[in-house]
Amino acid sequence: MIKDLFQIQNYKLFLTNMTMLGMAVAITAPFLVIFMTETHGMSSTGYGIFMASAAVGSFFVNTIIGRYSDRLKFDRKYLIIAALLMQIMAFLSFLIIPNTWILIISYIIFFSLGAPAMPQLYASARESINQYRSSIAVMANTILRSMFSFGFLFGPLVGSILLARYDFTGLFFGTVIMFAVVFMSSFLIKNSNPPAVENTIEITGYEEPKSPNLLTSLTLFIPFIAFVFLHVGQWMYLLNMPLFVTGYLGEADSAVGILASLCAGLEVPLMIFMGYVASRVSSKTLLIIAGFIGSMYFLSIGIFESYTMMLIGQLPLALFLAILLGLGISYFQDLLPQFPGYASTLFANAMIVGQLLGNLLGGIANDVLGVENSFYISGTFLFIAFILFFFTKKEVREGEI
Repeated sequence: MIKDLFQIQNYKLFLTNMTMLGMAVAITAPFLVIFMTETHGMSSTGYGIFMASAAVGSFFVNTIIGRYSDRLKFDRKYLIIAALLMQIMAFLSFLIIPNTWILIISYIIFFSLGAPAMPQLYASARESINQYRSSIAVMANTILRSMFSFGFLFGPLVGSILLARYDFTGLFFGTVIMFAVVFMSSFLIKNSNPPAVENTIEITGYEEPKSPNLLTSLTLFIPFIAFVFLHVGQWMYLLNMPLFVTGYLGEADSAVGILASLCAGLEVPLMIFMGYVASRVSSKTLLIIAGFIGSMYFLSIGIFESYTMMLIGQLPLALFLAILLGLGISYFQDLLPQFPGYASTLFANAMIVGQLLGNLLGGIANDVLGVENSFYISGTFLFIAFILFFFTKKEVREGEI
């Protein structure tokens, strides 16, 4: 099956681009909060609002682009290229704009406009996969997503080196270079859906299919909410885990890094393995399993209050993330096979909304209930998602949207 993947048009290029994108995001992600709070004097609450504003902007841009991307009269790669250019401008803002308010506005605008880069890259890959053989789509998408995670393994290390040697200037310059590499290589993407040859036969009564409406279709809305809840639980955990390990359990700061590295190291091979499993088991079934496993892990943190148990729990956590991040995009694309762009956007928007709500609710749960009890809320969100997935479908049929 692996050999078949490399016969897909543009697939090697997609793998490279996804790895580079993962590194580009991961180089800056751990250090951006430090830059904004120390260099620009932003408070933690202000930084949260800053990130939330960028997430809201990304959601709206993704929604608009996603609804029309499957009816484009030009090659989808130009959407990807335009979005990547916006990402380059977003991170260039940190290098050339000294004023805090102008920097905030510039970043939010350009970051939001660059948000469609990843979902449209997935959509372009799905078109190439379908042209070759759609039966290997799940495995192909899983490998693609694992390459993004693979980039995340090395991104923070590269970022640490750049920050130590060249300060924040080197950090942001390195990020810009990574996005620029993906930007230039995207020009090499070949059109997987060449324009049809014009015929002299006039076809009447044909209506071009319109993208479905999320808010008017329970068939789409229920799985979307389920995915949002999965991401809410995950981001609540990511926010409170470092505080719990260092502040509540009294472990060293390095203990947080050990947990994160262990999970990331397990996640990549598990993603590839789950890609094989998904060829025999439906994505819906695996997502149900993921919701249950993830909820049990988050609940166990509050029950045992043990760092050793958290170390052991990185295996089920990595399995949960491997299914969520590796198979989630395939689930939506299988749900809406006629609309790969819109399907990819639904997955991306669920992640954005989940990240936004998870960060807000994670902070509230920490302040109101205490960090040791916040994981019960995380687990509850995942358990609700686990239940919701029983009411979802594997594919939307004509007349259901």
